[in-house]
Amino acid sequence: MDKRERLIQKIRNIAVKTPTRVLDVPEKVEGFGTIVYGPPSCSACKKCIEACEVEALDLEEIVRLPDYLNAVIPEEGFRSKNRESLISLLQTLKQNGDVQAISVPSGLPGYGSISWSAQRCIACNKCVEACKEDCLTLEKTYDLVSVIGKVEPPPEIEIVDWEPFIICFVCWECSHAAADLAGLMHLHYPTNIRTVRVPCSGAVEPIQIMTALENGVDGVLVTGCLLSECHYGGDAPLAGNFMQADFVKFWQDMFEEIGLGGRLYIDFASAAMGIKFAEIVTEFVETIKKLGPSPVRGKLEVKS
Repeated sequence: MDKRERLIQKIRNIAVKTPTRVLDVPEKVEGFGTIVYGPPSCSACKKCIEACEVEALDLEEIVRLPDYLNAVIPEEGFRSKNRESLISLLQTLKQNGDVQAISVPSGLPGYGSISWSAQRCIACNKCVEACKEDCLTLEKTYDLVSVIGKVEPPPEIEIVDWEPFIICFVCWECSHAAADLAGLMHLHYPTNIRTVRVPCSGAVEPIQIMTALENGVDGVLVTGCLLSECHYGGDAPLAGNFMQADFVKFWQDMFEEIGLGGRLYIDFASAAMGIKFAEIVTEFVETIKKLGPSPVRGKLEVKS
């Protein structure tokens, strides 16, 4: 099982509600998107399939007639004038009927339909670049509904004397030092967190967040250097904490859709901000207390 399959399986493992909408993907978030296919201009050359390293594309030996009958030929026309003529002819000959697709005779070049797997696609854009017919585009959206499918809600379980258990990722350079400073200052803040030190907040992988939630933690907090002061990129748009901020926003939207809204948060503090770090932890713990125990714990009870 490759990395993408493991990640999607973990999302399914922690999902407690069936998602209902397609998510927008922030511009800087890589690895997620939707390939939109325009069959009318496709010559079934397979160049996109050859360019796809994760085997997310395949060629089906069928032609979906509605795609051709409903096609709108652009003002500048298609690259292939033969295809343009064929579509015009099909639309002229169109009759009432419910034919949805026809098989392509084996060995007939130039015809077929590209199928795309959202589960395998890493939105690398290589297939789009390889397509000479401009029939593929990459949209910054993620069809969580089709990827996750229907989710059975877990049973409610009774937890006595519950206190939130939270994993807090702290960056090596700043937020870890801020946590140390809060201790040296004898600041009082909830002891519900367990810190995990990472080189940079940008180094926190989604699969690490998923694994924590899959094991029943009530929330995940990510902390890093102040924005524009990342030790791995400074104020560059691709600095670690800038990138992680966008990624966490994407995962927050996803968690909202699968029933875990509010259980992931990111904030920033410099090494001199012990008070700020204590406030971040206190506020997040209060948020989790209002939400209650993670519903994923019900799924864990069913497994055992």
